[in-house]
Amino acid sequence: MQGNSKKKMGSLIAAVVIIVLVAILIVAFVLLINGEENAGANGILWAYIAVLGAVIIGVLISLWQRFKEISKGEEEEAKKY
Repeated sequence: MQGNSKKKMGSLIAAVVIIVLVAILIVAFVLLINGEENAGANGILWAYIAVLGAVIIGVLISLWQRFKEISKGEEEEAKKY
């Protein structure tokens, strides 16, 4: 059981690091949008923000799937083969 909690903690730490880094980028882009009057540049920055939002959603989905794998013991079953 101790191994499972270590695996979950490692997955959680990796996900949190990625989410924090992406959130910093999103904040930077929002600050750039507030200081920019060019509509074309704002559109590009909003597109980047949308992509980064999708990255955060993907990280959360993969973290949820990883937790399910660890709980079910799928990794231990795969070691048999």
